[in-house]
Amino acid sequence: MIFSRNILSAILASFFIFVAITGVLMFVGIRLAFVEPLHIWLGLAFIVVSGLHLMKNWKTFSSYFAKKTTVLSMVSVGIIASLFIVVPMLLPHSSEVNPKQKIFTTVMNAPLSEVARFFNLDEEMMMKQLQDGSGIETIQKQSIAQIAQSNHKKSDEILQLVLNAPSAQ
Repeated sequence: MIFSRNILSAILASFFIFVAITGVLMFVGIRLAFVEPLHIWLGLAFIVVSGLHLMKNWKTFSSYFAKKTTVLSMVSVGIIASLFIVVPMLLPHSSEVNPKQKIFTTVMNAPLSEVARFFNLDEEMMMKQLQDGSGIETIQKQSIAQIAQSNHKKSDEILQLVLNAPSAQ
């Protein structure tokens, strides 16, 4: 093979460090623009280099299977990993609620007066901005989703206009 064990090990260790760091960043919710693509691409490269490393060290690796502790460890990890797949399938109600999606849905379906209060916006200015700036007809009791539908617009467009209204004094 082209690569020596030392070079493959160094590359593998480097990929591991970056994949671990980006994985932790994503886990704790730090979503910088480069984090997820870097994690995905380096993760794929990690798999390729791991395969090369495994081929280069096959004799040593295969000798581990003769040990009961290795087999027991691999079976244990397999069981734990499968629980992350099986349990949500059996208990779909145990899946987590996405708080961002819940807030977004609530805002889109709330009356404009509630949206104005939630974002501390001047309700009259918000209504005026929708009507004058974009010719959108509104009723205070309508939600952003309803306004979008009745004016043949996307909800995101209406939300953007609403959020551009000045703050309440």
